[in-house]
Amino acid sequence: MVDTSADDDAFCRSNNVAAGSNDYVICRKNRDVQRGNANARTDRAQRNLAEQMLNNPTRP
Repeated sequence: MVDTSADDDAFCRSNNVAAGSNDYVICRKNRDVQRGNANARTDRAQRNLAEQMLNNPTRP
């Protein structure tokens, strides 16, 4: 896993949100959710590709 906490911090602070405020916490949680969704999409695409390759072994 890549540590993205510095990137998330910079992103949330760029919106003039003070660290520790409710808006900052919400921003960080939203970033975590977005990252989780992106990882899930990547995993699903990899599984779909593997499944397609297993089910169609003669097609290049």
